[in-house]
Amino acid sequence: MMVKEMKEVIATPYINLEINKEPGVHVVLDETKKDGVYFIKLTVKSVKKRILPKMKLKWSVPLLDIQLYKSLQTSKGDVSASFVHCFMNKNGSNRYTIACSDMHHPILCATNWKEMCLDVEMTLFSESTWSLHSYETELRVDTRMVETEELFKDLAKWYERKEINLASAFEHATAIDEKGNMSLDI
Repeated sequence: MMVKEMKEVIATPYINLEINKEPGVHVVLDETKKDGVYFIKLTVKSVKKRILPKMKLKWSVPLLDIQLYKSLQTSKGDVSASFVHCFMNKNGSNRYTIACSDMHHPILCATNWKEMCLDVEMTLFSESTWSLHSYETELRVDTRMVETEELFKDLAKWYERKEINLASAFEHATAIDEKGNMSLDI
């Protein structure tokens, strides 16, 4: 018997979550904003332990003064699997940064530059083989115009609060490839 996939969209004022709906899976998307930083918390709970369905977070932002792109990743692999994506102006100041608290499961981030906006799509559980009862992650979307040094200090503090110690990693984020992507081996 073939089971038909049911897509469900959960929306907040800032972001949409597209999920392949499965029975017994409950999803909550919560969004808060403080001082130009959005915090988007995704919680997934399942009645029984299972491989969770693929989920896509999608949103668009205006291309206001964005000229540079940098990513911070845990290895020299695919940049789309980076855990921090920074979009900056020509002076190197932050214009838009996406950070994800989950560094254990592969999360792909695809950005599509259009005329006046940047479309962002983050895919969770695209290649998942982990059976889980529950899953939780938080995205930190920083829209403040701050210098890179201040941005990295704030990101390090946020990761510390999430009990992921990256403070020293951000302080030493100096490995930059020819495309301008920063990488760390953690």
